[in-house]
Amino acid sequence: MSVLARYRSESPFDTRDHARELEVRIIKLCMNEKYFPKRYRFILTMNIVEDAHKMVDFIEAANNMPFNKEFYKRRLTYQREAYARVEHLFRKFMLAERLGFTLPEGILIEIGDKLQKQEKLIANWIDSDKKRLGL
Repeated sequence: MSVLARYRSESPFDTRDHARELEVRIIKLCMNEKYFPKRYRFILTMNIVEDAHKMVDFIEAANNMPFNKEFYKRRLTYQREAYARVEHLFRKFMLAERLGFTLPEGILIEIGDKLQKQEKLIANWIDSDKKRLGL
């Protein structure tokens, strides 16, 4: 039986799935020579893609940790690293804009919205873990 959307809560899988979709979107954007010429790949876009990969890696690592008090600190470290990668991505896209890359405003807004949602998902996941463990 399915649950109505308004009664559903977010899960760590939502966090992971959204991160994976965001990772793919960022890779496709960074590989588009219309927006990022090849000569900037090693200077900027490789770092952006690496942060997207690391964000997903840290989310998956945290998700694969056993959920108990013994592993909580390590799990929290991975969650915080994922959150930090989202912050890095925000900063690097702002840098790309300041450097004058021709990213259409609509794409910047879309990426910004997705990054903001990812931040919220990770923050909610961290809070949920604390509540579930009674911390």
